[in-house]
This record gives sequence, C-alpha cells and structure tokens, in this order.
Amino acid sequence: MSPIPLKTIQKFLSNILFVLGIILSLNFQANAQELPIFQANEQLNYRIHLGFIEAATATVKTSNSITNINNHTCRKVEILGQTVAWLKYFSPVEDYWSAFLDVNSLMPIKTEMRKREGRYQKQEQVYFAQETGQAKIHSPQNTPIDKLININPATLDLIGGYFYLRNKELASMNIGEKLSAKVLVDGNIYEIWFILKGFETVNSDLGPVKCIRTSLVLPKNNLFKDEDAIRLWISKDKYQIPFKMEVNLKIGFLSIDLSGYSIQGKKIY
Repeated sequence: MSPIPLKTIQKFLSNILFVLGIILSLNFQANAQELPIFQANEQLNYRIHLGFIEAATATVKTSNSITNINNHTCRKVEILGQTVAWLKYFSPVEDYWSAFLDVNSLMPIKTEMRKREGRYQKQEQVYFAQETGQAKIHSPQNTPIDKLININPATLDLIGGYFYLRNKELASMNIGEKLSAKVLVDGNIYEIWFILKGFETVNSDLGPVKCIRTSLVLPKNNLFKDEDAIRLWISKDKYQIPFKMEVNLKIGFLSIDLSGYSIQGKKIY
C-alpha cells in the first residue's frame, strides 16, 4: 500500500476535526431524565489515530467563570483540535471552536470558529436569536460577509449540542432506539441519526470502562466509506462522556480515544 500524500493527510485531518466537532455536538431530543452535566472547569483530552499513526489531539474545556451576554447567564466552552508536533512541520492543522451557552437552557448565544489548515484560514462568528428563530453568521471569508438564516426551535451549535446529549440519561434507552438531530455547522444544518446498539465494557489505557455503544448515521459525503461509518462509545456513568470513536473512511481507519478527563483539576479518568 503506497504512502498517503501529506496534502491528503492535511485535508483528512481538517475533515476529521470537523467530524469530531459534529460527534461532540449531537442535539438529541430524548425523553429521559436530565442530568446535571454542565460543570465549571471540566476538561477532556483525546488522541486521534489514522491507522497506527497518531495524527492529532483534541481538547474540550469549560470555563470556571460565568459571563452575561444579551441578558443570558453563560459559561464559555472551547474545543481545540490540532496536528501532533511532527506533523505541524509538514501539514499543520489547528481548528478552534468556542461557544457561550446559557447555563439553564444550554442554548448557544454566541459561537466562534477559527480554522488554520496550511495556508487556508477562516474565521466565523454566529449570534443566535432563539426567540425569533434566526442566526446571524459573520465571516470575512464568506460572500456576503454577513448572512441571516432561519433555524428550527432549539437548534444548537457544535458545542451546545454536545452538552445537550450528555444531559440525557442515555442508559434508559432501548437497544435499537433511534434519535435524530439537526446541527448548525459552518453555515449549514446537518441531520444526523443516533442509534443505540448495546452496552459493553471498553478496555483502554485508562482501564476498563462500562460504555453505551452507539452508531451514528450522517448524510452521504465523500469522506466516509458508508452512511453508517461511525461508532461511538459513551461512558455509562453520571458523566456520559464520549469515550471512544471508530470511523471507517475511504482512505483508511480512524480511531479517537479519550486520554484524560478532569473536573476542577481532579482526575476522573
């Protein structure tokens, strides 16, 4: 098998960090008990492998402080994904997302995205007006720079949806049960299906962890081998964090593994 060109790896990593954001963002409307998930100073670290090659890392963290934006009490959440040190010399990718979420509803009030992928760069800010069902998108790289789009009630961004999913008691769902989601990403709304496949223990460098095994179905695209190409394991505990992911791609096999999880500096995993 011939080596994968660096430009292909760079494009791949850009798409994978985008997909990781979608996986961490699922806004599933489950009829289940809500859990107190949105905590201060929480941090999750992930390692991303393409085959046997460690290609990138990703970090999700919440702020310790509260901010008031447009009369909403908010907490800031940030996601940073970047190539590992040796790849930065050849194929640098650094993607950043942040969101100010209402601490009560988990609805996004303001979000930001910054992408740096080789010579390509893009910045974007989105202001959500859930009351009027609109979102204003501002990006110097877009034409026009400012765009107003209509959104469905309770449409979330990447980060807000991630916490909405974690806020539901997924262990009470039945095997085979399906949920759908609409996620606003990069000016587009994506519909994603979530299917609960079972319950199993995942053995990892962090030790054995009981998990909820699920499958994600995304719209047809040029990145995945098939529609049902993503498998996601969520910890079956009060934290409900994405613990492990496996993705079948057209250019290879991807794995994303939790490497550390802490709250207020205290190690959980």
